[in-house]
Amino acid sequence: MRDRDPFDRTLETLRQRLARAGPLQGAALPIAGLAEELGVSTTPVREVLARLAGEDLVVRTPHGYAALLHDPVRVAELYDLAGVLVIAVVQARGADLTAFDLDNPLASARGAANWALMRACGRVEAQLAPLAAAEAKLFGAPALARGAGGPDREGLDKAALTRAVRRHFARRAAQSGRILAVALGLIKSSRI
Repeated sequence: MRDRDPFDRTLETLRQRLARAGPLQGAALPIAGLAEELGVSTTPVREVLARLAGEDLVVRTPHGYAALLHDPVRVAELYDLAGVLVIAVVQARGADLTAFDLDNPLASARGAANWALMRACGRVEAQLAPLAAAEAKLFGAPALARGAGGPDREGLDKAALTRAVRRHFARRAAQSGRILAVALGLIKSSRI
């Protein structure tokens, strides 16, 4: 059986780097350079980049792989999709609202009973990860607890939580250009 450890290590390392780096705006991801830097052969790097391209975290180009190009429209669409998915988690039959993470609404899907919904939320969360620091600078900590029935998990109301989630993501979608500008360092962050 083939050793998958270099693949797993490479996958985890590149996922973390892409999330922390912020929008890399089409930067080339050279297979040989990454392999040398990570101390693995080019095969696991090539396999990992192909997988990440399948998850829309990087793109395949005629010359290899590159980071995504983020633009305000795409970012707004991702926030809109995130809102739809999180509302589906909240509205799902048998949803355990006591397990809902008010500080990270997309992470709430990790405990969703619906496997497809859980995967879709994880994928969107990974796609928005490079913007997380800029989002936090602009918006501060999420205020879902105030709009959803209070900070105590027992007092969560499904309808109020749905409205709060809708507002949370709609606000971010409306400010997608500003989030992207802060992430790229084009403007100083000032809380909205």
